[in-house]
Amino acid sequence: MGRGLIAVILAIYLAEIGLSIPQIGLVLGASLVGGFLFSLLVMFTANSISRRLWFVIIAVVTGVAISMLFFTENVWLIGLASFFGSYAGSGMHWGPSLQLEQSSLTEITNAQTRTRAFSNLSVSSAGGRAVGSALVGIATYLIGVRGWEIVDAYNVLLAIYLGINLLNAAIYLALSSAIESKASTGDLLVNPFKTPSRKPILKISSLFAIDSFSGGMIFDAFFALWMVDKYGLNEGTIAAIMIATQGLNLVSIWLAPSVAKRIGLLNTFVWTQVLSNICLISFAFAPSAIVAAGIWMLRGIFDEMDVPTRQSYMMAIVPPEERTVMAGSANLGRGLGRMPSSTVTGFLWAGAYTVAPWLIGGGLKLAYDFAIYFSFRNVKLPDDEESN
Repeated sequence: MGRGLIAVILAIYLAEIGLSIPQIGLVLGASLVGGFLFSLLVMFTANSISRRLWFVIIAVVTGVAISMLFFTENVWLIGLASFFGSYAGSGMHWGPSLQLEQSSLTEITNAQTRTRAFSNLSVSSAGGRAVGSALVGIATYLIGVRGWEIVDAYNVLLAIYLGINLLNAAIYLALSSAIESKASTGDLLVNPFKTPSRKPILKISSLFAIDSFSGGMIFDAFFALWMVDKYGLNEGTIAAIMIATQGLNLVSIWLAPSVAKRIGLLNTFVWTQVLSNICLISFAFAPSAIVAAGIWMLRGIFDEMDVPTRQSYMMAIVPPEERTVMAGSANLGRGLGRMPSSTVTGFLWAGAYTVAPWLIGGGLKLAYDFAIYFSFRNVKLPDDEESN
């Protein structure tokens, strides 16, 4: 909810209090760097700081950082708070919290229930973001009906975001110790380059970075631009297509565990992505808006089926004491891969809107799919987890 809320209002709020566009970019950039380093810290201290304590620390630090916006308009202080508080208004569920959730869920599930747990995590995260976005309607009411100033109305939303994080901290305190790792190496700090499973960890993290880079080339904002430029659709029609696609994404996530039980985790997250990426490339050559919209929504059926199955698979291929390292490395790989991707699309479209991003992005994603499959197809998962 908090991510969905802050994603909508952050840039607008910062502009309203007087920050320039470059300064807003600085604030968001500080957030990405801080989130990256925070993720590293969580990964390196996996053996010495409990997951429950880390959950509480992250929630409290985020709350304190967001409260800085009530007291200052100084760009450097706001940038410092953004560094620690992960302001980045992406609305996405990522960073140190996600890697803690993945490793914690693995501790309290088994081979038969883990993929469904990851599916529930993804569905609830998406639902929470939607609710958070809807909460922005409070500001719309205060501004349009009650006549409030934008900054004052947005301060109400920031207070709600602060409250969400403090509530999170209280809930995290009540978590069971069952989420903690049952195995430990005894080392104070974890070095991912010295873990016994470092080869699969580094390999899968590198491949995830390629997938994330190519996915970032063709995210929803570029889809909207393409539909406007090529087919002349209006914003309302594009929004309807995107809402329908998001609904299909949720169906995809929910069905993933059932599909994995039939064909296995690796096959599910590889071959459904192959179908998705074939749709992606085909979309670029659609002869009409109706066909393009149909292909895009067809892609939505397969596009997110890899999320819970991929997360479940990467937890299964390493021993319990290395799961936080695996989650951290994989998520860091995805974060690093995504950072430059939208800039690449911007350069490709500098002269005119061409099919290049769709072909390059789809082609790289297909290469990733086959690389993952041929790298891990002979890996035997313990406890028959391949049928998870």
